Amino acid sequence: MNIQSYWKNRNKKLLCKGKISYLSPHKIEKQSILNSIIEAKKYANGKILDMGCGNKPYADIYYDISTQYIGIDLLPSESANKEEKKADIYGSVLDLPLRSDCFDTVLSFQVLEHVPEPKKMLKEAYMVLKKDGHLILTAPLTWSLHEIPHDYYRYTKYGLKYLAENAGFEIIYIKERCSFWGVNGQRLSSRLYYWNGIPKSLIGEIIKRSLCAVIQAFYLILDKLDKQEADTLGYVMVAKK
Repeated sequence: MNIQSYWKNRNKKLLCKGKISYLSPHKIEKQSILNSIIEAKKYANGKILDMGCGNKPYADIYYDISTQYIGIDLLPSESANKEEKKADIYGSVLDLPLRSDCFDTVLSFQVLEHVPEPKKMLKEAYMVLKKDGHLILTAPLTWSLHEIPHDYYRYTKYGLKYLAENAGFEIIYIKERCSFWGVNGQRLSSRLYYWNGIPKSLIGEIIKRSLCAVIQAFYLILDKLDKQEADTLGYVMVAKK
């Protein structure tokens, strides 16, 4: 097993426990997403659709409350993200090959920025939801370019509110995922880890990840002490049909 595979497997085991290791260079971002998803879990139930599911990293979180968990994503050949996918259905979130009013919950985690027509995606989510069903969605406000060239937007909470209400949803809440200090701690950690390239040796990995852990731990303390929510990595939104 190579170094990257080791960390990937280790992080997957921690994620199932609701934790992201401080040794992950993206601890602040990933933990904020995970915390948001766990908090919003009370709005999920029944038959669940994961729009842009990738490798379904959060499926285990919903195992105990879902009757069926279905993921949809583009074929790997059509996506900028070449990581392993575990989709049950391959297709576009802009034209769901599904019946109306057939899901109790729709999930979408860090996908909306990669969709060229976000308004249409949210209307598709609304279409497949049953009445009183819920949408749980996360989207970034601050993050580097990724999955190039399919990286189109960043979202404020007002933009998310506009898009969701325009699609017919009633907003339950939109919450920030960390604030000013978390944003800067995450950016510094990411910059340090990727500076001069990803480490190719175990020693290099240990040194860089240890430094990232110290930086992120320090900035997370500051983030709890001084909330400046005008700056955030992104938002979680819960909305109802």
